[in-house]
Amino acid sequence: MPLTSVKVDEGYQLEINSSELYTLLINLRKLYQLANAYGVPQGKKSFLEVSGALADLLALAGPELQEFFTSNSEDAIRLFRLLLNWIYKRPSIEVFEGVSELLELNTVVGLANLKAFLKEWKANSDVSKEEFWQALFAKNTFVLSQLFAYPVILIKDKAYLGGKDLTNTGGQIVDFLCKLESTGAAALVEIKTPMTPLLGSAYRGVYPISNDLAGAISQALKYRSSLMENIQNLQRGEPTVIASEPYCVVVAGDCAELNSSEKKASFERFRERLNGVRILTFDEVYKRIEGLLAIFTDSSGISPQKSTLCMESDDLG
Repeated sequence: MPLTSVKVDEGYQLEINSSELYTLLINLRKLYQLANAYGVPQGKKSFLEVSGALADLLALAGPELQEFFTSNSEDAIRLFRLLLNWIYKRPSIEVFEGVSELLELNTVVGLANLKAFLKEWKANSDVSKEEFWQALFAKNTFVLSQLFAYPVILIKDKAYLGGKDLTNTGGQIVDFLCKLESTGAAALVEIKTPMTPLLGSAYRGVYPISNDLAGAISQALKYRSSLMENIQNLQRGEPTVIASEPYCVVVAGDCAELNSSEKKASFERFRERLNGVRILTFDEVYKRIEGLLAIFTDSSGISPQKSTLCMESDDLG
């Protein structure tokens, strides 16, 4: 009999056994907890009951949650990917209290990328294959801006710059073709390896640059000449690029090789007087990325980890 049919002064007897009463009390308790936490909802509201394991996870404090993620790193990464996917598919960002939360999330992702890049670099620091380092830089294009004094935009890796003769040979292919974000000036990047020798044998107390480094510099200058001769072909696809005097950077070798004052002086003397091409060693680039990581961590307060901060690149004229 429906309760709506009960008249004034009439009663209705409802029988309930102990297990049903227990279930009722448990669910009423949950509703009271919701009311205490969120108040009495206005209008129609939906609540999702999560599993016990997920509820326990959400109830963990910061240090406990970090410990859980550390011991279950694969699950933590999977959960983070699902979270990012959920955020991406949201029709709006009302889930966040303010812009600062979005910026903090973006900072966390950026820090993770920087740390992953440095970890991969360090684990492969003795790799002597150019293809590996070119692929690593291509996968992490933010590194390219650390080679210049200005922000740059990658146009293409393994870019053809022209130069083929009648036999269809001799084409010039640079590792990275970029442009300065502000002016559109072309920039060429040639990547060697940390194992590339910087200096040759001493001659009367002076160390000349190695044949490998000299070859890399000549290669970069040839790329620049080829680009200037064929700039119109490039401008068909990139009309904002200008190439009056393209910037050139060669990344090669490691400063650990410069283990005496004579070697350091010889290398710096050559590098600072070299016109048109900037030479950076792999360890110098690594320290610049460490410096970038230090800036992010110090400004965000997410991690107290400190690291060496490198100076900015000089003008590449």
